[in-house]
Amino acid sequence: MRLHRFFIEQKVPESGEITVADENLIHQWRKVFRLKTSDRVMLFDGTGFDYISEIVLLDKNKTVLKVVEKKPNENIPKKEIHLFQSVIKKDNFEWVMEKGAELGVSYFHPIVSERSEKKNINFERVGKIIKEASEQSWRWSLPILGELADLKNALNNNFIAIAFHPIGDKFNKNDFEKDKILGILIGPEGGWSDKELELFKEKGVKILSLGSQILRAETAAIAVSSLLLL
Repeated sequence: MRLHRFFIEQKVPESGEITVADENLIHQWRKVFRLKTSDRVMLFDGTGFDYISEIVLLDKNKTVLKVVEKKPNENIPKKEIHLFQSVIKKDNFEWVMEKGAELGVSYFHPIVSERSEKKNINFERVGKIIKEASEQSWRWSLPILGELADLKNALNNNFIAIAFHPIGDKFNKNDFEKDKILGILIGPEGGWSDKELELFKEKGVKILSLGSQILRAETAAIAVSSLLLL
């Protein structure tokens, strides 16, 4: 039977004995999954290993587990993808975060662009969605969720960045085969403004197209992430 898998904030000690005091996680184990003493779960702490762990103590204040097997996790993304996603409608934005985490996006950078209909996100909720998607997809670590920034400030990076717009040349993933770090910029529902397209040119951001079809912002984000990571 496949074990339930959970991320824990603390690093697993060399002794292999783990004490968990996270109230939300303990509640999940006790009330949602109905776990009990001697049950086993899979834990990961972002160091590249999965730990099959047996519950030694489980009460409402703390849980103690003992590692019974340490296994290397080889689900490491082949590229470090930074997804700069313009804030879009709540459900669509959260869907991008969930599916991006499952695919292996390394960094999420929420940005506010000129045509963004929304100007904020619920970071606590989005963080939970990313965490659960990472647990479910057996990622080796959690992606980083950056702070909300305007587009101009978000472009101060030293890696290749690609913005998607119908006016651009056709995107070909083979052109970026050797690039280990890439930034992907996805506009809002109304697309990039002319001013933003000029900004991309000034900053050396490549402007590319996914073809003649006009994709929704959330579709474009996942399409590009899939092409580069799978």
